[in-house]
Amino acid sequence: MAKRRVGVESAVDKLQWRKWPLVDNRRWSWLTIVGVLAVGGIVSYFSSNWPLALIAMAGLTATLWQFFVPVRYELGSLGLRRSALGRTTFLGWQAVRAYQLRPTGAILFTRPDPTAIDLLQSAFVPYPADEDEALCALRNYLEHAVELPT
Repeated sequence: MAKRRVGVESAVDKLQWRKWPLVDNRRWSWLTIVGVLAVGGIVSYFSSNWPLALIAMAGLTATLWQFFVPVRYELGSLGLRRSALGRTTFLGWQAVRAYQLRPTGAILFTRPDPTAIDLLQSAFVPYPADEDEALCALRNYLEHAVELPT
């Protein structure tokens, strides 16, 4: 008799995809690289200090790190897993109190009545190639949460 493990997701009820804006959006991704270089050039021009320009470029690159590396998303019955650079973060569905569907993805909030500052602590989930499947999964898993208007 096979034992069934309680609380373990099966591979069938998972939706997995990878987002890498630098590669997926080749038509526009070069603008980010040009922007980082432009910030370095502007800082170098106004400060006459190229090490400060390198620090500004490094800071902007660190801020935009999710643009430059592939990020794997996984929606399952327990929650959202996001993996990048060997690090995985998990957000359980019960922690999500409100969500907002945007044209490019969904924003997940931990408060039912989020304010503007809560946007900084939210989780953004970009849609996969099959947007409808992700929308159905999100609405199914977040039945308890408030859907906010856009």
